[in-house]
Amino acid sequence: MERALADMERAFYLLDRGTRFNGVQVVTLRGPVDEDLLRQALLRLQARHPLLRVRLRGTDRQLSFSDADAAPLPLTVLPRHSHQDWQRVAEAELNRPFALASDHLTRLTLLHSPERSDLVIAHHHVIADALSIIFAVRDLLTDLTSLRTGLDLPPPESLPLRAPLPALLPPPARGLRLFPAMHHFFFKHVVGKPLRRAHTLPIEQGALAENRRNGLVHRGLHGEALRRLKDLARREQTTLHGALCAALLLAVSHEVFAERYQQQTATTVGCFSAVNLRPELVPSVGEEMGLYISQVTTFHRVVPEPSLWALARESRQRLTQTLRRGEQYLTMPLIGLFIPRIGDVAARFVRSFDAASPALTGVTNLQKLPIPLSYGALTIEDYQITVGLSVVGQLLLAVTTVEEHMNLNLIFVEPLVSRARAERIADGLLSRLSECLASAEAA
Repeated sequence: MERALADMERAFYLLDRGTRFNGVQVVTLRGPVDEDLLRQALLRLQARHPLLRVRLRGTDRQLSFSDADAAPLPLTVLPRHSHQDWQRVAEAELNRPFALASDHLTRLTLLHSPERSDLVIAHHHVIADALSIIFAVRDLLTDLTSLRTGLDLPPPESLPLRAPLPALLPPPARGLRLFPAMHHFFFKHVVGKPLRRAHTLPIEQGALAENRRNGLVHRGLHGEALRRLKDLARREQTTLHGALCAALLLAVSHEVFAERYQQQTATTVGCFSAVNLRPELVPSVGEEMGLYISQVTTFHRVVPEPSLWALARESRQRLTQTLRRGEQYLTMPLIGLFIPRIGDVAARFVRSFDAASPALTGVTNLQKLPIPLSYGALTIEDYQITVGLSVVGQLLLAVTTVEEHMNLNLIFVEPLVSRARAERIADGLLSRLSECLASAEAA
């Protein structure tokens, strides 16, 4: 089996040549995990999903997926000493490259203990989005549960290797029908750019792309506080995603634009949001693995400072309007059009996209985990997502919600953003959400 990479996929591969573009997810499991059965379940998972068998072949100018002589997915087993061990492993995996000559684009680490284990799954972003891995985790745990019972399972049937995302877009997002979206995109991002003068994140310390590193700061909101925040967002006629975007924009802006706040200098910034395109694709890809995402950017005035809820409502409204206009069909699917045709393709592409995002920061929010939590003797107790930013941006908030736990993972690029600054931003985000809860209770 072999398939040429589309330009969009090749662009993701080339971005990884600058700074790592890995996705890393962490599944915290309560209950006993048998290593031998886990390896058997991984073989079945790999047989079912073709993108777990492929490697990359070719050059920067012409790449393809191939599953020839596919080796088993690599699994490393380490002892789990504390509930924080996953953070160290996840950050290391965010920065560990997948070589072109490698025989896999996915690898796993099991942090094992008798009562709880963390399964850390790292993948090259060229093969999968976050939802892909979550659905694969469900399939893995389902097979692992069946294997524990001693059932004689039939061999899994391989799913098809789908065409790349641009070929699966719905008819209204293809050809000349895309012209209205292109019109809006052009006036928003090209004509409107000098008028908007949106500010991006100031660099603390410059570094070549190959000398940068993805860092991770973990925070969370749990229990009663999370329930109250959800209720308050509904009462304020917005969404939890809108509230997170607003809190993050205000936390970052107060950290990096202190002088502009003091002088009340009008300041506009952007926030990008990840968008799931799966429900719209033709033919449907269902819950198969693949790269079926895009992102859109909305712009907001943060100086003079709006209230968090006013900014949250504006964020929701502008995101809805942006999606209605079809920007999501352009941002990622057409990125390959900017790949150079001559010279050192990777180096030139990385340079052209270095700090290219017009956004100050962004949010990718999977909201409620879309799979069951119980699998026989095993229960998903928690779930984290993280993703490397490559060279395009410097700061991203990755959010998952598992029952009454909302995980907030702030990914930042060192040394452009220091860990101390990222910690202050993460604390500032939580502080703003807590202030809203306190104000609502006082009222």
